[in-house]
Amino acid sequence: MGHTTIDTAAVAERDRLDFWRSTVCDQFVTLDVRPAAGTDVHGRVTAVSMADTQLRKIAAGAHRFERTTHQARTADEDYFQIALARKGRTLVAQDGREAVIGPGDFVLYDSARPFRFVTAGDFEYSVCLFPTRLLPLTRAELGAATAIRFDGRSGLGAMVPPLLAALHRLDPESLPAASRTAIMQSIGDVYVALVRSRVDAAASPNVHLMRAQAWIDEHLADPGLAPADVAAACSISVSYLHKLFGETGTSVAAYVRERRLQGCYADLARSGCDQLTVGAIGARWGLPDSAHLSRAFRARFGVSPSVHRARSAGSGAG
Repeated sequence: MGHTTIDTAAVAERDRLDFWRSTVCDQFVTLDVRPAAGTDVHGRVTAVSMADTQLRKIAAGAHRFERTTHQARTADEDYFQIALARKGRTLVAQDGREAVIGPGDFVLYDSARPFRFVTAGDFEYSVCLFPTRLLPLTRAELGAATAIRFDGRSGLGAMVPPLLAALHRLDPESLPAASRTAIMQSIGDVYVALVRSRVDAAASPNVHLMRAQAWIDEHLADPGLAPADVAAACSISVSYLHKLFGETGTSVAAYVRERRLQGCYADLARSGCDQLTVGAIGARWGLPDSAHLSRAFRARFGVSPSVHRARSAGSGAG
């Protein structure tokens, strides 16, 4: 879809509250929308989609937005989100943490769990909603980075404001489907960098874990790759290897599976691999059984490998 702007000024005053609540839930995720002004609400949302990534701008008066446990559990899709403040101050709460953001600051938050936004007055945000299923991050990593203030003017955080501004200016419909997919993958890489900057800051990196992950990444093409091989290559015991991965909220097998599926996902969208069959791509990543690949891919990404490839090539792409 192209750019769409929805404004409460377009409807009668008596209908604005219901219209606004419906708009926010439709354009973001289902949540409780409570404007401080009651029925006298004024708000505007601008929406654009980039492949599976949703980009939004929202401006309104003082509000309280709250995602409940029930709403999170009954959602069809989970999104890991960036909210960049452009105007006003907001209290953001999730996972037992609270952060206050002002213009130029942003937070990460997860629609899979309850969260709360309380604005001090008029506000404007830029919001990026990225499907959590496409992020190669563990639940522990995701949960460690929510409701923490990032400074959008310095360090790693300085990448986010110009990125969101550029994405809002793009016309996705004018881009080839492969370009949209590549942009979406780049956005996902930014999410990973942001999350891991917080996770790494909270815990000293384990050299053995880093070495094991690097060795696995170099040997993913081997379908017989096993924990014993990894442990032997890193001169540690198998039990210690499992302990290292367990401390990150995952397992050796889950890490290998995720890296392989992410590799297949990227190759299926890459024009340089369009002459390879799905089975051949799976084999390059240590998944030679096409039926197993299809099941695992669908469970991870919500679509079959062939559908993902067709969408990336432009067939059926939105």
